Amino acid sequence: MTMPPQSPPLRPAVFLDRDGTINEDVGYLSELSHLVLYPWAIDAVRLLNRAGYLVVMVPNQGGIGRRLIRPDFVPELHAVIDAQLANGGAHVDGWYYCPHHPAALIDELRATCDCRKPAPGLVLNAARDLAIDLGRSWIVGDKWSDIQAGQRTGGRGILVRTGWGQSEESVRPAGQTVEAICDTLAGAVACILSADEGGPAAAASTGR
Repeated sequence: MTMPPQSPPLRPAVFLDRDGTINEDVGYLSELSHLVLYPWAIDAVRLLNRAGYLVVMVPNQGGIGRRLIRPDFVPELHAVIDAQLANGGAHVDGWYYCPHHPAALIDELRATCDCRKPAPGLVLNAARDLAIDLGRSWIVGDKWSDIQAGQRTGGRGILVRTGWGQSEESVRPAGQTVEAICDTLAGAVACILSADEGGPAAAASTGR
């Protein structure tokens, strides 16, 4: 009897915002010369890789719709970030970004979409493509909209104080919860590994 193909096992992920979380927020990042990764970014991503998490980047890129960023620039930028991470032994498992904006100048990108954070579309698309266990996943960002996008799919959130994080911390929305508020992505990764007792790789090695 032929057995039906089995679905791949679901894995937890850490979803990361980009600007203000792994690199300096310079407004609308539209030139490669303006890209500056935080000094802890590569180490933090590498720790997540080694702990067994999928690492997925989920930035809003409304500057495309507002004609502040060339559409072909974003994949070019992400390729450069990938190369810098690879030089440090780290990698991103998936890039998902939203080009829409309610005030977009490009007609087809002027929308209230389901992928612009805090909407969860980017997270859901990644979960479908990469077989992600959303209930065991995390999202890290410097804005409450980042946290909300992950929480709406059952994940846990950490706000970082880099980028917009310090100002966001002082204006927490009513009823907004968060697992932790950390100074940097490095601190957020330490919180994740502590909460998950070393991450999925450690759990697998001990049979948990």
